Amino acid sequence: MKKKVYSLDELNAYKVAYGKPIERKELLMSLIKPFAVVFVFSYALFYYWWLSLILGVFAMFYGYRVMMPQSIKRVYEANAFQERHNFVNNLTQILTNSDKTMLKALETVSDRAKGEFKEDLLQLRGALQGASTEEIHAAFKEFGEKYKHDAIFDLYIEQLTTATIEGRTNIETIKDIKSLHNELKQEQDKFLQKKKRATYEFRFISIISLVLIAAVTFSFGWTQWVNIYAHQLPGWISSSIYLTLLGVFFRSYLKRLGDDNLMEVKL
Repeated sequence: MKKKVYSLDELNAYKVAYGKPIERKELLMSLIKPFAVVFVFSYALFYYWWLSLILGVFAMFYGYRVMMPQSIKRVYEANAFQERHNFVNNLTQILTNSDKTMLKALETVSDRAKGEFKEDLLQLRGALQGASTEEIHAAFKEFGEKYKHDAIFDLYIEQLTTATIEGRTNIETIKDIKSLHNELKQEQDKFLQKKKRATYEFRFISIISLVLIAAVTFSFGWTQWVNIYAHQLPGWISSSIYLTLLGVFFRSYLKRLGDDNLMEVKL
């Protein structure tokens, strides 16, 4: 399936949902970082500034079209998940008080919510005011549709729908679903910690690779390295293979880094 290409306005909407708009500095860094890394690596291997410049421009394009959108989406999804997690825990705690109606409980948790999720809750509250059974179903369905990828949260919304219609809360079932969402949060935290370690390891390997290239270059002497290896056919072939493998490795790492949502549908 072809990945969606996001416009700058769409990415800005994700940023604004739980924070500030994309700043000029952030946009520039998303272009400069990949350019600098690829320029340095390719120049250390080939010693052709024009080739490094071309590869650096391609890296800038990749950073803008792939890396920046993925980073913004990951932050957006993490913030949205945290808001859902807070909602499940806060609402469950409030509903343990049998005197609290669903509308009153939703009013309390929506005041504590933030960003886009808060706006969705306010819209839900408005739709539930004086609503019929069909309208209650429709309101909760519309609210939950955006978060359907979070299977446990979807179950929670189903229970809220039933409780609102019947006028009574099956608190034990709601507590069980809350416990499942807490387990999911713990598993996701562990998963994200592993990703942080993977990021550190990738950066470490990249730095070591660059250091080794520099060490070999200086051991031969810069002139000898360039004339005998870097600017000769065997050097072009081996350096091209090395740079390609490094690019494939990075693309694979980036793909794994962006798969956070897999944790939202399984424990």
